[in-house]
Amino acid sequence: MQKAFINQGLSVLTDILTDLQIKNIFIVVGNNAFSSIKTLIEPYIQGINTEFFIVSDSNLETIVDGCEQLRQCNSDMVIAIGGGRIIDAAKLISTVALSTHNYESVIKGNETIADKFLPLLVMPTTAGTGSEATSFSVVYLQEEKYSVVSEHLLPDYVIADSSLVQKMPDYLKACTVFDAFSQAIESFWSVDSTPSSRENAEKSITLISQNIQNYLKNDKETTKYMVNAAYLSGMAINESKTTLPHALSYFLTSRYDIPHGHAVALTLGFVGKINASLGDDKLKQVMKNIADMLNIDVINFDQYWRDLMKTSGLEVSLSKLGVQQQDLELIVDSVNVERLKNHPLNIDKNILIKELGEIL
Repeated sequence: MQKAFINQGLSVLTDILTDLQIKNIFIVVGNNAFSSIKTLIEPYIQGINTEFFIVSDSNLETIVDGCEQLRQCNSDMVIAIGGGRIIDAAKLISTVALSTHNYESVIKGNETIADKFLPLLVMPTTAGTGSEATSFSVVYLQEEKYSVVSEHLLPDYVIADSSLVQKMPDYLKACTVFDAFSQAIESFWSVDSTPSSRENAEKSITLISQNIQNYLKNDKETTKYMVNAAYLSGMAINESKTTLPHALSYFLTSRYDIPHGHAVALTLGFVGKINASLGDDKLKQVMKNIADMLNIDVINFDQYWRDLMKTSGLEVSLSKLGVQQQDLELIVDSVNVERLKNHPLNIDKNILIKELGEIL
């Protein structure tokens, strides 16, 4: 069972380390934030031996390096401090280090993750991905994306606090919050949603919709709401998984280098519109419920979403992001079939291509 401490301050870290009698920690961080993070947490890890591993990318080679370094040191716990990429890497390092060097086999799903190598504590520095609350991790092998899923990947401890959220360019800040927003909405309409996932998704949607404008204007008071919303969105998708907008996003990110949150947001508006217009009565009611959370009429969902993206500084035109007409079919054909199983409506390929053309 995960223990999460949301907006309770960083002194919680000292309490956890003391209670568990931790003497040595293995800290996973990103290369850009290493010095600031080290300074930030030093007051809370006094007397603890530390070893740092710096994550430069999400490639298997990096995960292997982290696993090998962890196996050779004397750590009692893994701590990840960073965004979703850093947390995903730490999840794998804290479990795959158990493997007898069959790292690639684990990533490809040919070998099951049997247990944790060491307990994992994560401290997210962005309000977005919700990776701190999920039991899956993304890794790349020879430029191919793999999603590794295991209950053992779920972090044991989470310290999510507004003081940890790093300053970032306005554009990337918008990308991270739209990641959480999209996850929560997709989770709510997913066929695999549950009462608890819908409850968490609704709370996340409400928090984000009410605070996104002020948050993006750098109002510090709203950061705590976004930290909470991101965690709730992660809890929601951990049960329900994501759906069509996420499935469409991966090609946009890999081919055009569009950050994940932006890539997902590009199609979520028109997918919601299709759900509301072509879905059965149950799905139409779900879309109305989402619209009520946003305090809009459901027929305005797509326009609401596009307008919000624009005011948040996110480009809504695919062509201005480098997408070409001849690639629209490739985008649709790239969709992961497993992701589609979670979507509540089987949308014809030609409809998707047409809608992509509308935002070209």
